[in-house]
Amino acid sequence: MSVISNKQLSLLLLAGGQGSRLGGRDKGLMPWQGQPIAAHLIALIRPLVSEVIISCNRNHALYQSWADQLVSDPGPDYPGPLAGILSGLNACKGSHLLVVPCDLPHLDQALLIELIEHAASKPCIPNLIKTSETWQPLVSVIPRNVLPDLQLAWKQGQRSPLRWMLGQAHGILALAADDPRLHNANRVEDWQ
Repeated sequence: MSVISNKQLSLLLLAGGQGSRLGGRDKGLMPWQGQPIAAHLIALIRPLVSEVIISCNRNHALYQSWADQLVSDPGPDYPGPLAGILSGLNACKGSHLLVVPCDLPHLDQALLIELIEHAASKPCIPNLIKTSETWQPLVSVIPRNVLPDLQLAWKQGQRSPLRWMLGQAHGILALAADDPRLHNANRVEDWQ
């Protein structure tokens, strides 16, 4: 089986959203275990990757302290996570991009290692997680070689990471329903 080494892998932490379900708060800066969630996740994931890219649209000085590179959406209208993925693929130095959203405080290294190992068996296509009937396209490993396909899809109006991934060959890491490591913290009470 092939391997995707940490030298080939770049992390894209998605922290560019409006935080509308949190009253406009920057989700990547929500406190978790005594530090901002972005800092917590990067400390967890950095041993697995060669570079850290953060997609953010505000608080750039704070995010820069944790990242090797920052990317931002091209316009002010918050076009969504696929814009961040496109920017991350454009910027990454590795052959593969490990995509992680900033709203998964219970994420652990074991799950990410399992996903990376799964992606190594299908290294030329995007690999995403599915828990029972729920897709998790924002926890994925995407090879840089699909960048032209994504650029074309974006120009044609595609804005959904899931629809884009399912519209081409893709790998699926199947996990149990309601895996707590994938719980999205979208409400203030999720952070307490």
